[in-house]
Amino acid sequence: MTSLLFNIVLTNSVIFSFGAMLSLFFFKERVTKDNISEISIFGIILLSIITLFINFFFPINKIIGTVILILGLIFLTKIIINNSNINQKIFKNIFLSSIVCFLILSYSNVYRPDAGLYHLPYISIINENKIIAGVANINFRYALASIVQYLSASQNNYIYSLEAISIPLASIFSFSIIFFIGEIFRNIKIKKDINSLIIFLISIFCFLSFGRFSNYGNDAVSHLYFFILIVFIINNYQNLRISNLKLNKLSLITIFLFTAKPFMSLIILLPFLFFLSLKNKKELFKTKLFYLNSIFLILWLLKSIIISGCIIYPIDKTCFKSLKIYDEEKTIIEAKSGEAWAKDWVNRENVALNFEEYNQNFNWVHTWKKVHLKKIIEKLLPYIVFLTIFLIVLIFQDKKIYKKLPSEINFIFFISIFLTLIWFLKFPLYRYGASFIIISIICIFTYLIYYLKLISKTTNLIKVFKIFIFICIIAFMVKNFLRINKNLTEFNNRIWPDIYSESGNYEINDFKLIKNNKKNLYYFSSGKLCMYSKSPCSNYDIKNLNKEIFYSYDFYWID
Repeated sequence: MTSLLFNIVLTNSVIFSFGAMLSLFFFKERVTKDNISEISIFGIILLSIITLFINFFFPINKIIGTVILILGLIFLTKIIINNSNINQKIFKNIFLSSIVCFLILSYSNVYRPDAGLYHLPYISIINENKIIAGVANINFRYALASIVQYLSASQNNYIYSLEAISIPLASIFSFSIIFFIGEIFRNIKIKKDINSLIIFLISIFCFLSFGRFSNYGNDAVSHLYFFILIVFIINNYQNLRISNLKLNKLSLITIFLFTAKPFMSLIILLPFLFFLSLKNKKELFKTKLFYLNSIFLILWLLKSIIISGCIIYPIDKTCFKSLKIYDEEKTIIEAKSGEAWAKDWVNRENVALNFEEYNQNFNWVHTWKKVHLKKIIEKLLPYIVFLTIFLIVLIFQDKKIYKKLPSEINFIFFISIFLTLIWFLKFPLYRYGASFIIISIICIFTYLIYYLKLISKTTNLIKVFKIFIFICIIAFMVKNFLRINKNLTEFNNRIWPDIYSESGNYEINDFKLIKNNKKNLYYFSSGKLCMYSKSPCSNYDIKNLNKEIFYSYDFYWID
């Protein structure tokens, strides 16, 4: 337990340190008591960018990971020396986030099956190899890997045990929830009760939905950062007016969202809407942060092209058909099958329909609403119950008409409804669209409260929020303590999540090495998940796979 907690504290300290670097060198903002939580949110992004950049030239091995750790701790020391007046706040932020991480991680399972299929195997690839051209030909899911895998890979160093690659996922949740709670009460202090209400409702959903580590995957991270994006909009953009700095911050979050999950790709268009409101547009292009954003986006798109032949896999129109590494047939199939599976293909009644036929003309709706819609309702039910209880509580508060709702509420409602519609038409799995649906529900609930005149300056929101948040924190702790107690025997007192195997033996799998012309191609995990094993690993028996080495870079293609 001591080892786990120590590693968590170090990881969260480094994340905060990189966030402070971003704030000082790119935002031109000092570390203050008011932006500490925000700094950690951006630290996750900068550490991800740096890891992505390095992997173009080097594997993120223990040497690289240790250098990242040392640089982070050195800069943290500098921050502590230069900001002695707020050191207590910094330590409190790191400590609280570490405790939350500890509760989530202890005796937990990793997110499955996706973690075993491609999250962990791709982290292994990053740790053992610099960027591999055409690696998607080994496993198409590698083309869907997230920036989060790069963040996780950065924790491979000589100080931690290798299992520490699990920590960043928990860190993202812990920093996010601390950020949300801080923003709730900051908005109340500056008399922005509607803003605090929306952030409060977001926080409650996070407590209800992300209570244990096995809930976390690339989808969860993207939803958390979508919520962060929403908070930034309602906090900073009065009447949708925006400064250059805030637009750049917004852009950085949207790019991170895009790199976290491909279905968030439309979000990247959002900064262009705010760009139109800028008074001095030319000044935007003169900032360091603009160039950082541009480099981040270019690096990610270049990475995608190198590993799959596509800018956004598996959208065929974004692919370069002339590239040898590009497998057109496989890409088209995965695009159609991915959409079909998201539309509940597995439960279809008409088995004669192929993927394309099933996707067309709303043929999928009957199957989807019969099975998956029920699952969505079940997922949303606890949150709907909470909203009902909260509404009843507000009814018994002082009631006066509230001032006009800020225009930002209408804006985020429009965004969430639009994204929910796209989600429904293309990939209507709950885990893909949860954040869009929740923000839509929150906006509708906010309109209801406003028009029923249930909130005003006389409403004691601080007391109400504190009670509900306290209940959520207690429930969160109890749920995890019960889970930890239950798993003590099953996990054989091994506190770390098992990243190596499905069986819980904490041993790296030894899969069959596939060769061609005396060249090592990949490790074949027949009938098993690759998990974190020797790389590259695949659970597919790949025919006609070829490999060449060009200037120390590996190239894979299909004949």
